[in-house]
Amino acid sequence: MRLLKGIGNAAGELTGLVLGGTVRVVGELTGSNFVKEIGDGVEKTSRFAGRTVGDLASGTWDTAAGLLARDEARRQEGIQDLGAAVNATVKGTGQVLTGMAENAGNVAKGIADKDKELLKHGVKGLVYTAAVGAIAVGVVDVLDGPDGPV
Repeated sequence: MRLLKGIGNAAGELTGLVLGGTVRVVGELTGSNFVKEIGDGVEKTSRFAGRTVGDLASGTWDTAAGLLARDEARRQEGIQDLGAAVNATVKGTGQVLTGMAENAGNVAKGIADKDKELLKHGVKGLVYTAAVGAIAVGVVDVLDGPDGPV
C-alpha cells in the first residue's frame, strides 16, 4: 500500500529534519563540526528509519491483503517490500558493526602504540555511532508507536 510507504517516508523526513536540524543548530552555536556531523547522521538515519517502517507496514498490509483476496501479484509486492526492509536493515546493521569494530580497533591500537591521534579518531567514531544510534532508536520508537497498553 503506497499510502503506508508515503507516511513512513514523510515521518522519517520530518523527524530527520527536526532532530537532525536541531542537533546541527547546536553544532553551529557551539562551533563544533563534530556535533554538526552528528546532526547530519541523525537526519540520514531518521530518513532510513521512516523508509524502513513504511516498507514494513506496506509489505505487511499488501502480503495479508493479497493472501486474503488470493491476489498473487499483491502478495508478491508485499513480500518484495518486506524483503527490501529486511535487506536494508541487515545491510545498515552490518555497516554499523563494521564501523564500530574498526573504531574499537583504532582505540585499542592507539592505546597500545601510544598514538593519541589514532585513539582520538577511534573514540570520536564510537561516540558518533553511539549518539546517532541512540537518537535513531528513539526515532524508530516514535514511528513504531508505544509498546503495550498506554
